[in-house]
Amino acid sequence: MQEKKTVSQEKVWMKYYDPKVRDTDIPRMKIYSLLKEYNQKRLQQTALYYYGTKITVKKLIQRIDECADAFAALGVKQGDTVSMLSASTPESIIALYALNKIGATLNAIDPRLDKKGIARMIKASGSKILIAIDMAYPKVAAIFSDIKQQNVIVQTASTSLPFFKKIALKLVTKSQIPYGKSGVISWDTFIACAKSGMAIEAPYVGDATVAITYTGGTTGFPKGVMLTNDSINAVAYNFRHAGIIHEDGQRFLGIMPIFSSYGLVCGIHMPLTMGTELALIPRFYPLKMGEYIKKYKPEHMIATPAFYEILINSEEMKDFDLSFMLTLGSGGDSMNAGLEVKMQAFMDSHGIKYPLAQGYGMSEVSAAATFCVNDRYKKGSVGIPCIATTIGIFDPETGEEFGYNEDGEVCITGDTMMKGYFNNKAETDHVMRKHADGKIWIHSGDIGCIDEDGFVFIKGRVKRMITRFDGHKVFPITIESFIAEQELVQGCSVIAVDDRERMQGQYPMAVIELVAGVDVSRRDAICREIYNLCQENLEERGRPVAVVCVNEIPLTGVGKNDYRQLEKDFKYFDYDAWAKN
Repeated sequence: MQEKKTVSQEKVWMKYYDPKVRDTDIPRMKIYSLLKEYNQKRLQQTALYYYGTKITVKKLIQRIDECADAFAALGVKQGDTVSMLSASTPESIIALYALNKIGATLNAIDPRLDKKGIARMIKASGSKILIAIDMAYPKVAAIFSDIKQQNVIVQTASTSLPFFKKIALKLVTKSQIPYGKSGVISWDTFIACAKSGMAIEAPYVGDATVAITYTGGTTGFPKGVMLTNDSINAVAYNFRHAGIIHEDGQRFLGIMPIFSSYGLVCGIHMPLTMGTELALIPRFYPLKMGEYIKKYKPEHMIATPAFYEILINSEEMKDFDLSFMLTLGSGGDSMNAGLEVKMQAFMDSHGIKYPLAQGYGMSEVSAAATFCVNDRYKKGSVGIPCIATTIGIFDPETGEEFGYNEDGEVCITGDTMMKGYFNNKAETDHVMRKHADGKIWIHSGDIGCIDEDGFVFIKGRVKRMITRFDGHKVFPITIESFIAEQELVQGCSVIAVDDRERMQGQYPMAVIELVAGVDVSRRDAICREIYNLCQENLEERGRPVAVVCVNEIPLTGVGKNDYRQLEKDFKYFDYDAWAKN
């Protein structure tokens, strides 16, 4: 008698994919090679749109090759690492592909981090060359003697612009940077080192580390995620065969930073290999979301739920026709049901044809594991697994795989998996585990389920569960979804506060941000009203002990609600006194 297949073996979601591609393989080549192959017939079309300047595919590849020659002139070779402290500028993208061409690794660091953290990341990588944007140079100067780089290549946000645009946009650099001293050189000086043909193109190695990006660091020092040729290209392959309705040359709005896995893979490599024109915004201001969309009119974009909250309430979007938009992708964080309802209503009222393209992923699987595409959508779902990705739901304690519609830990396997955490075997072994089927699975730490149609639903975090003194577990997303449905609420983050009467246990408390224009004097009354609604509608042990309002919910560097910062801010808040008043 044949043994019944598990959910991850049945892969019912494959019915949504074209039969011709179900059994095909991902491209086995370097990301540099894939960029060239997928764009060979569009060399004269625009690859990057940057402050009104267009860089064609042909010019981009020429500049990548020139940059590779310049790296070779500085002695960079296969297996070396170059650190970068910059934003999503054309030069950052060029450096990524140039290093990949010669088989070197980009160590991508968030320039907003503190000096000590930056120094630690640079030193741990073993790099001898650092690329830094001019605005980050003061931090570099402060750690210069500690990081011991042979060269520091300084780029600016205006390097790719003609002079008249630099003046018009007020991007002319006036900083005091000691060019010519201690190996500090400008980007133009660096490129001038290039001698054509000097770079030796490295052979393809599937698990060669293309880039190191860093996780949010919510549990200690950020971990370096090693992204590979195969993991990055697998995501590009997944999106290429997802069925996204698009035409060659349409615009993709790039707002996610290159130093995040989400930005590097889904915000740069994916659109460049999809044949879209990538409009770069190197310094993204969330409150300008509406302004960016009105100005750039992109057909496609991805953002975090927190950024979409801002978009809904944007003055620029009032009565503005958005029917040109085809794909609004949401990822990087869970979108609660309340916000999803509001976002869909916003899209319907602004003429957007297709539903919100929610997705799910994590840095450890190159940022993308599932997506909703076009009409392939279910309310509350993050979509179906990508074609080159397998998802299973497992018991966190026994390791047994659950069936359909059963909640457990979401685990992911396939070519999108990272190589591991850089110099951190213990954490790697904890997240990447071999199962009984002999495969290595990424353990996400998220609780979810898969329904009989193959759609994935995320219920909350294993670690973000709030455990009461009596052992009852509360998932913040349940409360967040209910509160976010209230008309005057723009955002909600449920945090854990300590049980002050007992030695252990925590309670949920809701922190909300109201829509613009609400009178400050009404805040407390609104909070009380929402608190009462929670008492009436949520199960007894899953109700917030208080509902408080802040001017603005803080965001992490990649646009997620920073609930950990809120937990620090409200650590000593007297929720008992609040509830009694």
